[in-house]
Amino acid sequence: MSDSRQLYKDRIEASLDAWDRILRGEVSTRPELENLLVTIYKEKGVEPFRGLSKIRIYDKEIATVYVVGKYGLALVDDESIKQYSSLFQIEIIGDDVYNQLRRADFNLSNELRDSIREKIDVEAMGESLEERVFRAYRLIYTGSIMGFMPETDFVKMYGVFLDVFPQLSERLINYVRFYVATRIAEKIALGLITNLNDKKIEKYAYCVRLGLTKCAPSDKLIREIAVKVYKAPRNIVNKLFPNADTRSFVPKAT
Repeated sequence: MSDSRQLYKDRIEASLDAWDRILRGEVSTRPELENLLVTIYKEKGVEPFRGLSKIRIYDKEIATVYVVGKYGLALVDDESIKQYSSLFQIEIIGDDVYNQLRRADFNLSNELRDSIREKIDVEAMGESLEERVFRAYRLIYTGSIMGFMPETDFVKMYGVFLDVFPQLSERLINYVRFYVATRIAEKIALGLITNLNDKKIEKYAYCVRLGLTKCAPSDKLIREIAVKVYKAPRNIVNKLFPNADTRSFVPKAT
C-alpha cells in the first residue's frame, strides 16, 4: 500500500457511519456519540488515533468525526455545525480558535492572545489547562495527519500555544514528538520506510522539515503507533525495531 488515502479509508467510513446517525437525529449527546464510535470502530477494526494514553481515547477520537464531517467531506459548515454543539462542543471551541488564528495569519496581537486564553481555558475543554490546550491541538493534529489541514498549520499552532501557554512548553514539544511518531509510523505502514537506517534518518529529518528541534520521538512510541493504529505487519516492524520492547507502550497522557 502506497496511497495514504487507502490507509484512512476505514476511519473515514466509520466517521461517515457516525454522521449518518447524527444527521438522522439518532445521536443527541456526546456520551452517545462516544459509545457509537466504540461500536463502529470495533466493527471496522479501526484503532483510535492514540494520544499518549488510552484514557478517554474514544472521546478524544470524536475530533476525527468532526474533522471528516467539516473539513473532509463538507457535510457541515461553520453555521450548521452549531446545531450539534451538544456533540462537538470541545471541537467547535478548538475550531473557533484555529479559524481565528488563520484569519490573522497566525500573527499574535495581545488582544488575540487574550482571546485564545479565554476561549480555551474553560471547564468545557477539560479539567486542567493542559487537557484544555491539547484537546484544542488534537483537532489540528487530526486534520493534518488525515490530509484535511495543512501540516504547516500544525507547526504554527505549536508556536502559538508555546507563546500563549509557555508553562506547557515541555508538554507541547512532546505533542510534536507524537505527531512526528505518527508520520513515521504512517510511512512504515505504507512501505516507505523499510530499513533501520532510513528510519533513523527520518526521525530527525522530519523535525528539520517542520523547522523544529528536539522533536525526534522514541522508537517505542513509533512502534506502538505503527502496530496498533496502522496495523503495520509485525515482521516489518520487528525488523525496524529489533531492540524495542514488544509490550504495549503507552506514555503519559496528553
